[in-house]
Amino acid sequence: WYEKAKFIPDNTQTDDFFGEIVSISGDYAIVGSMGDDTYKGGAYIFTRVTDTTWTKQKIVADIRVNNDQFGNSVSLSGDYAIVGANGKDSSTGAAYIYKRNTSTGVWGDEQKIQASDKQGSDNFGFSVAIDGDYAIVGAYGEDVTGDDNRGAAYIFKRDGTTWSEQQKITADDRQTQDNFGYSVSISGDYAIVGANKEDPGGTADAGSAYVFKRSGTTWSQIAKLVAS
Repeated sequence: WYEKAKFIPDNTQTDDFFGEIVSISGDYAIVGSMGDDTYKGGAYIFTRVTDTTWTKQKIVADIRVNNDQFGNSVSLSGDYAIVGANGKDSSTGAAYIYKRNTSTGVWGDEQKIQASDKQGSDNFGFSVAIDGDYAIVGAYGEDVTGDDNRGAAYIFKRDGTTWSEQQKITADDRQTQDNFGYSVSISGDYAIVGANKEDPGGTADAGSAYVFKRSGTTWSQIAKLVAS
């Protein structure tokens, strides 16, 4: 593997955190910069023109507020990108889905998504992933009661130009402070969700991951993964 390009943001500033999170799909790459402009946040989408030349476009939320942390999580799939802003609305959190105009090559704001049962400190958007017509968003701070951080993840499906919440998923054995939703990924009919502070076998904060499979419109847990 040979280095082909170095990406640098516009007007580099201290604590931009450019490169804390990245994703790549085909000729496109996205880099999050959650600290941009007093943590309002931003993200940059790079398009490969030649083997060593990439153009860039900066994307930001339509409404930006300090500490939104837009760009804390990013993911790309084909002509779609998703960007998390877990600090939005007192850490209720949000995610933004963008689509590339195939004629102009410009990425436009497609839709802002939030959890149907959103609450403060859920940190919805701390993790995101997208694949085809499906997107998954983690909310590790989601609570059953109080500030318990059991966590949840939300799966969205695209119908035309509209993304709608299809299902909220949780671990079948979730407990306080598990942080389910701290990391997420989705591919085809499968999704995986990390719970980095879950206690498998009573081992504190050892962490686990949960695999879900889609059948029709329903996602069901089919496996819990723990380290040997």
